[in-house]
Amino acid sequence: MRVLVLGASSVVGKALAEAFAPGNSLVLAGRDPGRLAAAEDACRRAGAVDAARVSADLSSGARPVIEAVGGLQIDLLIDAASAASGMRDTEIEPSRLPGLVAADFLSKVELLEHLLAAQRAAPAVILVSSVLAVVQSPGRSAYSSLKRLSELYLQRVRESRAGFRLLVVRVGTVIDTEKGSDKARKLAGAVSRAYAGDRKVLLFGLEGRLFVGLFYLQPLVFRAVAHLQRTLRGVRAGRR
Repeated sequence: MRVLVLGASSVVGKALAEAFAPGNSLVLAGRDPGRLAAAEDACRRAGAVDAARVSADLSSGARPVIEAVGGLQIDLLIDAASAASGMRDTEIEPSRLPGLVAADFLSKVELLEHLLAAQRAAPAVILVSSVLAVVQSPGRSAYSSLKRLSELYLQRVRESRAGFRLLVVRVGTVIDTEKGSDKARKLAGAVSRAYAGDRKVLLFGLEGRLFVGLFYLQPLVFRAVAHLQRTLRGVRAGRR
């Protein structure tokens, strides 16, 4: 299997690349050349049949990655790239928004549309998303909106193409993006198992499960409160 990993120079991307390395050929794409080289070495040590790397900043488009792939058949696309990760809305200057939209959405659409048109068979896709695609957090509207948009696009692709395989990974815990961590390795292992089990959605992190659970409980709580208010009004009216 040939695997293309976007964001392979990040902690999460590197961990995922290593998890899928044994017995596979990898194409690693990322912004940091030094970390990308380290990821390639780690993948070879983990048992990759072959590993190539391409330095690419997706805010400028997907062309470098498309050219690096060339005529190769990509069997699995792992999207672990996120320019907006960790950024709060107040930290984003207006001039940076177009680049973030390009990096985290438009360039990925460009890449996948190219692969769908050029290949005999569509690649499977693993999207590293966030619980914030489901539950918005104050001050993280840009990040959560881009994740939600990515999920929507890929879900529409799946609905329109028979056999298109998609695993959405909603991360619900904080992972240190500057250095390796057990969480990144545990996430990669969970993703590998979920993919092998042909799952469609993986929710990773206890905090995220609680967050999403509370979000879906809100309508029930609101209905219960509304019902209680109506009942109390009826009791008061009956006493008059």
